[in-house]
Amino acid sequence: MAAQNCSASNTYQVSGGSKLSASSYLHAIWPFCMKTQCICNPAPGKYTMENILMGMHTNRRLAPILLGFVCIGFLLACETSPPYNAIPSPVTQESGDADFAELLNSIRLEERLPGLAAAIIIDSKLHSAAAVGFRESGTDNWLTVNDKFMIGSCAKAFTATTAAILVEEGRLSWQTTIRDAFPDLNILPQYENITIQQLLSHRAGLPKNLKEGTTWLTDYGFDKKRGSAPEILRLQYLEQTVQNKLISPPGKVIHYSNSGYILAGAILEKIAGRTYEELLEEKIITPLDLATTGYGPPAALEPTSQPWGHYWDKSTKSFVAYQADYPKFLSPAGGIHMSIKDWVKFIIVHLNSDPSDKTKLLKSSSLQFLHTPPDSAEWDFSFKERMSSKFFGYGYLNSNYALGWFTKEKDKGYDLIYHGGRGFAFNAMVLADLKTKNAILLVTNTEVSHVHPTIQNLLMIKKIKEHYSKQVKLPFTN
Repeated sequence: MAAQNCSASNTYQVSGGSKLSASSYLHAIWPFCMKTQCICNPAPGKYTMENILMGMHTNRRLAPILLGFVCIGFLLACETSPPYNAIPSPVTQESGDADFAELLNSIRLEERLPGLAAAIIIDSKLHSAAAVGFRESGTDNWLTVNDKFMIGSCAKAFTATTAAILVEEGRLSWQTTIRDAFPDLNILPQYENITIQQLLSHRAGLPKNLKEGTTWLTDYGFDKKRGSAPEILRLQYLEQTVQNKLISPPGKVIHYSNSGYILAGAILEKIAGRTYEELLEEKIITPLDLATTGYGPPAALEPTSQPWGHYWDKSTKSFVAYQADYPKFLSPAGGIHMSIKDWVKFIIVHLNSDPSDKTKLLKSSSLQFLHTPPDSAEWDFSFKERMSSKFFGYGYLNSNYALGWFTKEKDKGYDLIYHGGRGFAFNAMVLADLKTKNAILLVTNTEVSHVHPTIQNLLMIKKIKEHYSKQVKLPFTN
C-alpha cells in the first residue's frame, strides 16, 4: 500500500485549536465508524486499511463519508518524501544529454532519490536520454547514461515479443496449449487447454505468484539434484504450478500473474529447444544490438561500475544499497537489466509499424496483435484491491491488458501502451503513444516507502511531459 512510513509526530488541527497526532486521528474517527457499523470490528488496535476497506464494503451508504476521513488521516500521517537530503550530482558528458540531465537532476532532488535515468522518444526516434545521481548512495560514484538498470515487469514485453517472433517463424501458435508443449506432463484437467495467448494476457486464471510474498529467499522446494540452471527451475516451477487449482476459469477474467509469464517462458524453451536467455539473445538482443542487456542486479557482477539498488531503512532513516533481487529463473516475468538507451531501441520496435520497413523485428500485424487485448474481460479484483486501485491510483480499473502491455484507448485520438516494473530496489515505467510515436521511459535504482512506486513514477513522468509541453505532445495516463 502507498500509505506507509507514518509518523505520530504529524498532527491534525481540530476545532477549538487542539491537535491530534495522525494515529490519534484514526483513533478519533474509529468510535464513529464502529457506532455506525461501517467498519468490520477488528482485534484491538488493528486500524488497518483492510478493515477500513472491508467496512466500507459492509455499509456502502456511509463509504464516501468514511473514505473522506481516511483520506485526511493518511495524508496527514504520511511523509511526502523520505527525510533524505539528496545531493546534486554533476552533469558531465557521461550523463547524457545535458539539458535533459539538468531536468532529471532537479526531479531527482525533489523526489529525494539516489539515482534516476530517463529517455524521450519523439516520432519513433530517440530525442533525449540521461542518467543522474549515485550508483551507490553515500559515495561519489556517479551514474552514467550507459549504466544498466533493472526494468522489472517491463520485461514482460520482451517475453511476448519473443513469442510473436516464434509465431511468425511457424514454430509456435497463439493457441498452443500447455498440453501441446508438454504432452507427457502430469497436470490438473483445468490446465489442459490454457494457451500461450492466455498466459501472456493474464487470462489463464493463475494467481500472481506460485508463492505469495515472493523474494530472493523464497524456498520453492525445488529438487536440487536436478540442477540449479534457470531453465531447470522454470520447468520445476511449471510442474508445481499445474498441480494447484486455478483461481478462476481460463479466459474469463484478467488476473495479473507473474506465474503466467514463467510458464510461458518454459513453453518457449520447450518448443524452441533453447533456453529463454538464448532465445532472447538470438531473437532480440543481437538483432537490436542491446549490448548492455543481462539478468539480475547489475552491481552483483560489477559493484563499482554499475548501479546498486536501494531501499529506505526506516530504522536508520537512510537508503541502504544492496545487490539482491528476484531469482534469475523469474526472468520471463521480469529480471532483465539494460541501459536506458538500449531499452529505447526495443520500445522503438513497438512504435514503428511502417509495413514497408523490411528490417523490422516483427511484422506490423504481429505488433498490432501484441498491442490489442484479446477481449474486453474485466480485471479480477477483490473489493480490497478495487478500493486500493481507486484510492492509490494504480490505474488497472480503467485499463486492459494485451500481450506484455497495459493498454488504454484515448478519446483524443491516440492509443497508449504502458507498463511498470518493480523489483526489490529498482522501479521502472514506460508510456508509449502508438499514434504520435512518442514515448517516455524512466527508471530509478530505488525502492521508497512513502509512496507507491507507480504513483511516484507517474509524477516524475508528468513533470517531464509538462517541461516539454510547448515542444511536443508526450504521453501520460492518470
